[in-house]
Amino acid sequence: MQFKKCLAGKVTSCVVGMAGLTWMLAAGNASAQSSVQVTGVIDTYLGSMERSGETGRTSVVNSSGMTTSWWGFKGIEDLGGGLQAQFNLTGFFRPDVGGTGRYSADTMFSRDANVGLAGSFGRVSLGRDLAPNFVPSISLNPFGGSFAFAPILVQTQASSGFYKSQNWAATEAGDTGWSNEIMYVTPDIGGMTASFFYQFGEQAGNNSKNNLGVNAMYKNGPLNLGAYYQSVKVANPVDVAAGDSKIFSFLPYNIQTGAVYNLTPARQQNTWFVGGAYDFQVVKLFATYQASDNKLPDGLDNTRFKLKSDTLQLGASMPVGKGLALLSWAQTKVKADGDYLDTLGSGWQSSIKRNTASLGYDYFLSRRTDVYAVSMYDKITDMQSGISFGVGIRHKF
Repeated sequence: MQFKKCLAGKVTSCVVGMAGLTWMLAAGNASAQSSVQVTGVIDTYLGSMERSGETGRTSVVNSSGMTTSWWGFKGIEDLGGGLQAQFNLTGFFRPDVGGTGRYSADTMFSRDANVGLAGSFGRVSLGRDLAPNFVPSISLNPFGGSFAFAPILVQTQASSGFYKSQNWAATEAGDTGWSNEIMYVTPDIGGMTASFFYQFGEQAGNNSKNNLGVNAMYKNGPLNLGAYYQSVKVANPVDVAAGDSKIFSFLPYNIQTGAVYNLTPARQQNTWFVGGAYDFQVVKLFATYQASDNKLPDGLDNTRFKLKSDTLQLGASMPVGKGLALLSWAQTKVKADGDYLDTLGSGWQSSIKRNTASLGYDYFLSRRTDVYAVSMYDKITDMQSGISFGVGIRHKF
């Protein structure tokens, strides 16, 4: 749905009603053209969910099976000479309950809230925008932005599943979007684009508390490549912690007694990622690898342990009829290297492994509407496996 304005010498007003909000879109002048677009995705699925370590199966009608549901406004104004002003104001929502955000504490416009300029130099924006990890992660796995069923995202971005009665912590710190950010994207040069990210921690007396990163994407015919690096100290979308934030945590446990060692949460995480995909027409293959080094606060734990994680993902998609058959597997290893025998005694488990595999089919009813079915297998060290199923519909507007 798009509203355009191109006026000479007078002002025209357009009123758009959306979810009880009234938006006034005013006109420009003789030389300026602008547009505002109301856009988004609504995605809901019926499922039976049981991830590894969970105590039982749950029947659900959930939102965001293949894409996190979102809506909002995107606008541009032609300033002449190839220069544009742009804004994005979009937020996630949960159509299963009618709630705003991905979860109850999420901010209203946690997907996008930024304004910027674009031209032959590329694009620069200020506000809440993407994190370095987002585009490479969703572009180089068969399930795209499915935080419910894409194995790589279930393991690195979602706090779901349990090990020894502890909630699995998403191994990728910092969220998929960063607040208080300045972001620059280069123009496309021979199929290559690069993006640079800096998030201000906005903490008085602690100017070193910030996030920074870079990513690059390359596309040439059937070949897609991507990479990113990010250093995270600030939680998102809102971080009000004084001093160090608890970016990532992992709790080693005793196999014999079940006792947990309260390893100090990391204050900083540095992550790098490489991946690629190649479309052979009959099948498209995907592969990614990422590794994170978590820095613990100064103290005894920091001198004894090194907290790391790495994730390998392999996948494929194949055209079948009017849809795509999808297959993906990911394995994440989390480990706190150190001498546990001397410090904690015998029987301590200082590393865990998670294997997740998903098989699905996405059928396209039209350019904007598709239906899908997915089955997912999930297994964490020392825990029983879980199998989940989902059937859903997604509509883009």
